[in-house]
Amino acid sequence: MWGILVTFVISLLMIKIILYTGDIHSKVTLDSDLAGVQKMHEHSVPRIGGLAIFVSMTFTALYGANIAAPWAPFYAGLITSLFFVFVGGLTEDLSKAVSPSIRMIFMAAAVIFAVFISHTMPMVRHLSHENLDVVLSIDIFAFLVTCFAVVGVANSYNIVDGYNGLSSTSAMINSVALAYLSWKLGDNTLVIVSLSLFCAIAGFWLFNYPHGKIFLGDGGAYSVGFMIALISLNLVEHHVGHISPYSVLLLAGYPITETVFTIVRRKFIQKTKATQPDSLHMHQLVFDRCLPRASPILYRNARVMPLMLTVILPPTIIVIDAYQSTMAMLLGVVGYIVYYTYFYVRLVKFKTPKILIFKANLLTKKYPQI
Repeated sequence: MWGILVTFVISLLMIKIILYTGDIHSKVTLDSDLAGVQKMHEHSVPRIGGLAIFVSMTFTALYGANIAAPWAPFYAGLITSLFFVFVGGLTEDLSKAVSPSIRMIFMAAAVIFAVFISHTMPMVRHLSHENLDVVLSIDIFAFLVTCFAVVGVANSYNIVDGYNGLSSTSAMINSVALAYLSWKLGDNTLVIVSLSLFCAIAGFWLFNYPHGKIFLGDGGAYSVGFMIALISLNLVEHHVGHISPYSVLLLAGYPITETVFTIVRRKFIQKTKATQPDSLHMHQLVFDRCLPRASPILYRNARVMPLMLTVILPPTIIVIDAYQSTMAMLLGVVGYIVYYTYFYVRLVKFKTPKILIFKANLLTKKYPQI
């Protein structure tokens, strides 16, 4: 368990170093685009929080190797795979000039490395359906599905990275749930990895929420999503018959649903590119329609994540209660899509659900200083 504490301490230390040396690297690390439709901050902020997450987990891998921990070989292998994802995202954070397609190539390279070289990522082989499982027994189909799933999850955590604490809180909830499921299934290695990921994000979170002193950036959001996808695949493929493969899908229900909604909305309703930024994500609608516009941006920004917990938490509760049942998980997926759609449509039509209004008023009364 010392490895978990090490991850948190190094992550915290790295964030402090990044902020302390801000004047040195500010020309390349600050997010200075304050006018973009997806930007909701008033001052330039470093967007390399992912560096702390990657460095802290790399340090933990080295620590594990030094003490010959049983989880160390697996941990080292996943870090070498993660390197490709992190570098692709970090390059965009520093240059602001890397296209989404190039970043996806980096993520695909990470999947190839994890599957065929470090052997830390099993391919998707089981979906609790006889015919689908037969198709997935063919390597090329299994790899394509695996690559699509991992790249999709990695991108989804970047999609919801719009307000202080939103993406990182979603990821921490997901990683804790994965640690719990790993513990229930007796997989100590995945318990350590999941909790280590939680601690790496937590070190960043303390400086990101509520005041937004540093952002995840693409390097951080992609890395977090990739790690969650990798842990999820190991969990369901190594414990077939003891956990539904759809449980991990439901755990990441919020970012995945947001991503699918975004693609459908942009491609088929707005007739624009799927990668074209807009201001119609659910978290942006919550910011715009649940909080007083006369309030400072930081005041409103800090309240988005607590309000979004109404949408983020339900899938986790369902999974923890019924992760072994494929039928329950499929019903949970369908139910969550309906649940999410209800909130989204109500917000779009300026008919804000009463639960969000109640929570917004409660936050204002209880934490007026934030």
